[in-house]
Amino acid sequence: MRQRKASLWQKLSFFIVVAVILAIVAYTAYGIATMQNSYMRFGIDIKGGVSATFQSADDSVNPTDDQLESAKSVIELRLDGNNILDRTVTIDRENKNILVEFPWQANEKDFDPVAAISELGETAQLTFNVVKQAESTDKGAYPLKYDGVTVSHYTVTDKFMTGDHVKEAAAGYLEGEYIVNLEFDSEGAKLFGEKTSKNVGGEIGIMMDDTLISVATVQTAITEGSCYISGSFTADESRDLAAKINSGALPFTMETTNYSSVSATMGTQALNIMLLAGIIALFIIVAFMCIYYRVPGIAASFTLLLQTAGQLLIFHLMGLTLTLPGIAGIILSIGMGVDSNIIIAERIKEEINAGKTLKGAISAGYNRAFSAVLDCNVTTAAVGILLMVFGTGAMLSFAYTLLIGIFLNFGLSIISSKLMLESLATYKFMSNPKFYGYKAAKEVE
Repeated sequence: MRQRKASLWQKLSFFIVVAVILAIVAYTAYGIATMQNSYMRFGIDIKGGVSATFQSADDSVNPTDDQLESAKSVIELRLDGNNILDRTVTIDRENKNILVEFPWQANEKDFDPVAAISELGETAQLTFNVVKQAESTDKGAYPLKYDGVTVSHYTVTDKFMTGDHVKEAAAGYLEGEYIVNLEFDSEGAKLFGEKTSKNVGGEIGIMMDDTLISVATVQTAITEGSCYISGSFTADESRDLAAKINSGALPFTMETTNYSSVSATMGTQALNIMLLAGIIALFIIVAFMCIYYRVPGIAASFTLLLQTAGQLLIFHLMGLTLTLPGIAGIILSIGMGVDSNIIIAERIKEEINAGKTLKGAISAGYNRAFSAVLDCNVTTAAVGILLMVFGTGAMLSFAYTLLIGIFLNFGLSIISSKLMLESLATYKFMSNPKFYGYKAAKEVE
């Protein structure tokens, strides 16, 4: 029976896949070489960061433990929103303040703690108020500005709720216009329902301390615990308002009383040593795979380069914080990638020695290895997901690197290695079964 001639795609797929992988590796290496430390945000353990103390801006306010916990949660949400995974947020109950430590931004050059603290957003208290339109000369009139231009003035008739009753604010799109969706907790839903029921046709203003940031007309009583704000917003304006509402969900106005720089616990020198060790380890693994597994080892080596460069590139593009636990996640996921490729290479070797053709052995080898590789990746991914759901700080960096590595390993590396092997097997000089682990049976005399 004549063997079906390989298609042009099968012939070229090896070179196409290799070209894509090398392009990703080159792009990542160029970014690291040109941007150096600013390529990625490193954790406090590697680069150092900022330490700040937040306390009530009003000396007459004595925050309760519940209010301090609420303020801590808001600060942590802000840090999560900025993908700052390596941080420490603790409550000093004796002095009624909150201590925050977080790493420098990736592109930090001045290392100014005051400027760095501004990344955490507003520390003012958000309030919801019943307002009415007024003249600029009226006593207690607050200007409402859009793009720096005052459009009207309002006076507050009733301040009925603070921002700590807002569970979430998010930009959205409804019926051809951008909006801001609000969701309240149970107490907030009750308060908002009572005021909107009494003020249908009236106006509700949102204030950040003494600054009026939004005014909306009450169209109907809102008693379900959620609503939306509309008002000819642009996409940027709706996102900005949602961010302000989220950042202002503090139970009291806060200010920074002390701030300082924090030295790296490991230091840049330790990072350079880890990078060198990683490069050496990767070179040893690639050499072993190529020498011991030959053609499958060559394909596996390219996929390991893809996985390593891909993880660094994704972390850079997402603006995530890379910590020492995060580096451990990268190493673990690369180890899983090596394990997956070894399982596949061994399965292909077994199929060839069982008498199958090279093409059939490659196909059967991947099929037989699939369940084992899937089980390993799924169980590890489950751990990563649990860490993302319940973990905070440096644990999130580990979870992100682990999950990104699993996605690259199972979602891209295995597919690309199969394409490369099937392509190489179509070339006569690369189709010798010995290159794939075949061993001739010894004759028995």
